[in-house]
Amino acid sequence: MRLFLFLMSSSLFAQTGSIIDSLKLELVKDQADTTRAMVLNDLAYYYLYQDTDTAVYYGHKAYDFAEEIGYHKVRANAKLYTGNAFLFSNRMDSAEVFYKQAFGIAKKHELKKSAIYSSLGMLYKNNGKLDRAVRIYYEGIIEDEKEGNEYGKFIKLNNLANVYSILENKQKSIELLLEAVEISENSENPNIRYASGTILNGVGAIYIELGQLEEGLTYFQRSLEANKANENKREIARNYQNIGATQSKLGNYTEALDYLKKAFSLREELADKKELTETYFELGNTYGKLKQNAQVKFHFDRALELGLELGDQALLSKIYQTRSNTYEELGESALALESYKLHTLYRDSILQEENLKNVSEIETKYETAKKDKELLAQNLEIEQANGRLQSRNAQLYFLLFSLVLLGYVFWQRQKRKNQEIDSLKKEHQIKTLESLIQGEEKERFRIARELHDGVNGDLSAIKFKLSALSDKENPAIGEAVAMIDDSCKQVRAISHNLVPPSLENFNLVEALEEYIENTNGIHQPEIDFQHLGEHPRLSKNAEINIFRIVQELVVNALKHAEAQQINVQLSCREEEIQLTVEDDGKGFDTSAQNKSGIGLSNIQSRVDYLQADKDVLSNQEGTSYTLSMNKNLLP
Repeated sequence: MRLFLFLMSSSLFAQTGSIIDSLKLELVKDQADTTRAMVLNDLAYYYLYQDTDTAVYYGHKAYDFAEEIGYHKVRANAKLYTGNAFLFSNRMDSAEVFYKQAFGIAKKHELKKSAIYSSLGMLYKNNGKLDRAVRIYYEGIIEDEKEGNEYGKFIKLNNLANVYSILENKQKSIELLLEAVEISENSENPNIRYASGTILNGVGAIYIELGQLEEGLTYFQRSLEANKANENKREIARNYQNIGATQSKLGNYTEALDYLKKAFSLREELADKKELTETYFELGNTYGKLKQNAQVKFHFDRALELGLELGDQALLSKIYQTRSNTYEELGESALALESYKLHTLYRDSILQEENLKNVSEIETKYETAKKDKELLAQNLEIEQANGRLQSRNAQLYFLLFSLVLLGYVFWQRQKRKNQEIDSLKKEHQIKTLESLIQGEEKERFRIARELHDGVNGDLSAIKFKLSALSDKENPAIGEAVAMIDDSCKQVRAISHNLVPPSLENFNLVEALEEYIENTNGIHQPEIDFQHLGEHPRLSKNAEINIFRIVQELVVNALKHAEAQQINVQLSCREEEIQLTVEDDGKGFDTSAQNKSGIGLSNIQSRVDYLQADKDVLSNQEGTSYTLSMNKNLLP
């Protein structure tokens, strides 16, 4: 199974450097916030194949930025990739913490958890917690089946088979691998289809371990057909090697040599020294069965030459063991004994290397204990005095620790109180802003009603009386009636702008379209309105405040900037809403904007209430006012 996972990532590994360079170029460009978050996240992912510490760095940066903009998918993935970086660097406890955080984010925001299940399973397997690995993989498979995630289920079946193999449940491992093969053979995903030959090879290897040679041979042949179809030379060479070794065990030495020579030819072409070494000593073993001593010597000598060049002690131990068995069968007792001694030498060297640290620790402890015993009588008084001194020191340390702990507890308590105070202040500030804004809206409604019912009614009455005098053929009366009609239109437009009916009855986009259409009817220059993306679903409070901001900015452009062109744009993408109002007027001093009048002050109050990010650019060529808002943070 380890071979399968390598095959799935080897092509990616080869391209990682160029991908990272491209992502870093993207990072310095002006990007939308969501795009920047995804680029940081991708850097964390690709650095897993080069430098785990750098992967952790970009994982933290991606998470912090995604948290600022409320991009929960990137938050979950950033935690996952950081956990993977710790897993790859064998820091298991840290990996588990980040995986659980990723899982919590994904669960809360109903995101896909397939990759998190896979990483958790790998973590528990590497930690030796095999029962937990099995449970996690099965939970992940159930979720993959619900979501129709073929790739996720495929990966977990292979990894789960690997766990059952470690648990010595070979039949269960075979069962899971064959289920993965069925997915592979019916999949349209090229990566999944490409792996079928590798998995079948693994099934054959398990049958060989179980001593079922014919069954193993069958799966090696199936694997060979699949790998030939996929033109996977490395796996084809492994097939030839496995078939040749199995035929040799079955006593079919001529067929064995035929397949082993094919394996040798391909491996020589691929220039993989370790795999070529395995073929050399398997050829030596098979020639031994045929009593061809010269060929035995040549191939074992070549295998040993490459093994020494690689410095692989485990491989050298295996070669010497196989050569010893071969020479024993050939009746070459001296050579067999020499090879066996070298086999045990390398085997012992491996064991010694594995236990070197433990042995060193044991020796140190033994030498220390011996010296302590010899000096025990001489140092008894000193030790007693030291004991009394240590007791007093311990009391002092305990007192100091208690003081530090109390200080820390006090600091934490004060920190929480400060946070609560800040939270209350912010809540109070928002409520105050909300009350002011609601008061302003009520006053607007009152003025609009008086304009509509009072002034407009009076104008209509005057028009009616003047119309009654029109038969006196006085042209001034006709002109007065026309002027009253224009005034009525303006009063209605002002009333509608104060309290737009479309905002009450429809949505923000329709209200802005009507407002700009009405304004274009009574003012010059003409205002251009664009809406990009989806229609945002917002509370009426949020819609009213965004609408009022547009009104204030348009009035400023008309009244103060002397603009000849005004553009209003509202864009909505995923969780982000962006409002831009631009004009080509004479601009203003942005450093003094908070002192520039009631209009800008009202805008700032509404910006604070909406918890929006503001960006203002103004010079002699015009003004651009941009607000960025997160839908999840709007009131």
